Amino acid sequence: MSVLGRIVRGLGLGLAGWVLNLAALEVLPGVHLLLGTLLVLTAGVLCGPVAGALAGAVSGVRTVWLWGHPWGWLNLTLEGLVVGALRRRVTPVVADALYWVLSPLYFLVTYFLLEDIPTSAILVAGVKQAVNGLLAALILQVVLLLPPVRRRLRALLPLPLADLSLGRVFGSALTLGALIPLLVLGGAEGRERYTSEVRQLDEANLHAARVVANEIESSLTHTRHGVSRLARSLSSSLSAEGALPGRHFLEGELDALVTYSPEVLNAYVGSPEGVALAFSPRTDAAGRPLVGTDFSDRTYVHEVRQARGPMVSDVFLGRGGVAGPLVVTLAPVRRDEQYAGYVLAAVDLPRLRRHAQAQIGEGQRRILVVDTRGGLVFDSAEEDTGQLRSIISTSLARALERTGPRGTGTYEGEPDAVTLVRMGTLQHFGVVEVSPLGWKVVVQQPGTRLQRDVERAYFGLLGTLGLATVSAVLLAVTFSRTIVAPVQGVSHAAARLAAGERTARAAEAAQDAPRELNQLAETFDRMAWQLSRQLEAIERTSREKDAFLSIASHELKTPLTALKAQVQLLRRKLGDEHAQRLDNVSRQVDRVTRLVNQLLDASRLGLEQLPLQRTRMDLSEVVHNLVSNAIKYSPAGGTIQVWTRRGPEGEAELVVADRGIGLRVEDEEQLFGRFERGDRRELTGISGIGVGLYVSREIIRRHGGRISLRPREGGGAVATVRLPAAVAPEHGHRDSAAHQEEGRE
Repeated sequence: MSVLGRIVRGLGLGLAGWVLNLAALEVLPGVHLLLGTLLVLTAGVLCGPVAGALAGAVSGVRTVWLWGHPWGWLNLTLEGLVVGALRRRVTPVVADALYWVLSPLYFLVTYFLLEDIPTSAILVAGVKQAVNGLLAALILQVVLLLPPVRRRLRALLPLPLADLSLGRVFGSALTLGALIPLLVLGGAEGRERYTSEVRQLDEANLHAARVVANEIESSLTHTRHGVSRLARSLSSSLSAEGALPGRHFLEGELDALVTYSPEVLNAYVGSPEGVALAFSPRTDAAGRPLVGTDFSDRTYVHEVRQARGPMVSDVFLGRGGVAGPLVVTLAPVRRDEQYAGYVLAAVDLPRLRRHAQAQIGEGQRRILVVDTRGGLVFDSAEEDTGQLRSIISTSLARALERTGPRGTGTYEGEPDAVTLVRMGTLQHFGVVEVSPLGWKVVVQQPGTRLQRDVERAYFGLLGTLGLATVSAVLLAVTFSRTIVAPVQGVSHAAARLAAGERTARAAEAAQDAPRELNQLAETFDRMAWQLSRQLEAIERTSREKDAFLSIASHELKTPLTALKAQVQLLRRKLGDEHAQRLDNVSRQVDRVTRLVNQLLDASRLGLEQLPLQRTRMDLSEVVHNLVSNAIKYSPAGGTIQVWTRRGPEGEAELVVADRGIGLRVEDEEQLFGRFERGDRRELTGISGIGVGLYVSREIIRRHGGRISLRPREGGGAVATVRLPAAVAPEHGHRDSAAHQEEGRE
């Protein structure tokens, strides 16, 4: 596959992985499995590291949005690169496992040093991503073991996948078969447990919100009742001119209101212009008198002028008697249409805060009371800071708009933070509206406890998966041995049978195997028995044929010898006019004699009765078969080359080369068989009985040498004989050189 093709496939698989990542599977809340990882590893395994890295870079874009940081994207890119680089050495699961063994260094540099993320969160994220990658690698490995897939992708499969053992196949399949159901069931159970805990959390939040809302409503009701009662009393005490009673009278009434209303922090009576006419208590914390304080800039001074009954203000920043956020109830003092002033009581917000804190104890829960404008009336987690706070344009405000007057929900406490498991940054809240004011009591708590529960459930699930993996591997090893051992027994028996051990049988190795394997062994044994009988019959026939050829050759040699002698005698007696004819007859007799000798040698070799005579001889009588073959299969006038030389390992090497019809590579072994000449049409009309090369090979082999045939470049064939070279004196080398020169034709 070309580099461009790998790049295109990597980008295509990466794009498909990006689409799959859009449907990330949530195993547990906040714990997702990215399906695109499977295609990233596919690109790396089938197309190499460049394609794997490209696929990871494209499909990993989704993780930036899902997790809020780029390190998952970079991690997926590196995973595809490393698995692709190791694809020719190990299986996908082993390659991915090696990557994750080295990954702590990556997490140390990116998550810990660069982002300063807590170690516990890094551990959870690392384990989560490792499980995602290893599960994808296991699925890929099992898929690539399926026969239809292997047929389509055979050219792309690296060696570790193309040559998998049966045990590894069983191990991969059983492990995946054990993990998937456990992952699905464990995830479903974890999600159900999480949902139940969230439901309990929401119910607890709602209950606390209702209690606090009831207390606020009760306090405001009592305060309004006291203010309204005092305003009516003062209205009935107005003078004929509509003037309020004197200061001492007013202070006495205000003292009674503050004393008998625990919900009231302080109170005063104001003039129509907003000036305090009487105050209870009389002074502020610094001892300064409060009578005469001008509150005309307050909005409520203008609103109460139009009111016909008591009213409650939104939160505002107090001054005078109270510093910090303040909420007041007030009622107009009027007779008919004549407005004489107002009565105001400040609600004791610290008391309400203490009551709210009592509802939540020492836990992480927090109670916020928000007025209709979004102002924070009080926060149970913080004391008064002397500043007015608001939740306008915050995540909580948007969540409250979605929730309505009563209900539960969540919002992101740190939306811009780099987090690995976002369950910890979620704030779970319950909200109850205080009617008829429109205030909202919000009871919230962070999801850290839920996150810890999720992490415990996740690690528990991983422990279960680990045990399942070990069990599956052990079962795979056990079952594979049960299956592989009989198959190996049959294979070993077949190898021994091929090596010539005719008594090799497989039934004993498969006697405890499953029925099908036992039947296989029995079938093999029947085949071996029948093959042995057939081979014995063939050998018996061959011996009989060899014996016949030996006898026939002996019987033919006697008349041929006599015929040769008679021809030589006639040659001497007759004149030159018959010499040419007698020479032709003599050559034909020699040819028939050589054929008879070849048949005799072939039969003796078959019967292993051909004796070896190690002696010096004329080289032309050794090479006769090779040279005659070269001549026979070469065109008229063709060139035959014969030479000897010292081989690279010190052996003697004899080469016979021709420019004849040549040979095919697949013909080499066949041509060395007895009575074999090949099946090519070019052999039609060329005489021969097919024993020359057989006899040559057997003689050379018995001398400890070897012979080979190969096609010659440009046409023809080359026969090469290599024989062990005996230690010879210096003139022996000169003799070899002479033969080399004289042997060329």
